[in-house]
Amino acid sequence: MARNGTSLGAAHASVKQLIAEKLKYLAPMTIIFMVGYIGLTVLAGFAKDLMGTKIIGSFNVGFLLIALNYVLSWVLAIVYGRIAADKFDPLAARAAAEISGRGN
Repeated sequence: MARNGTSLGAAHASVKQLIAEKLKYLAPMTIIFMVGYIGLTVLAGFAKDLMGTKIIGSFNVGFLLIALNYVLSWVLAIVYGRIAADKFDPLAARAAAEISGRGN
């Protein structure tokens, strides 16, 4: 635990910085995913002719958009993992050190 009010305040500031940094990245990523996911659902429900448009053989726009939705999910997961390793993990380690009283 933090030993005095100064280190507790520093720990609180570190946690607030970590949360702010996460929100800076996660809010846009969540919006991108939700627009893609809900957009695909809306198109499947209301634009059946567009979704059924053939591209190659029996492969149609609907299949393409579903595949792109999976790709989007994987890309967002990989990007999140890299951002977490580069930005969130050091901030979390610093906050944990300050909370335990070992911080600067």
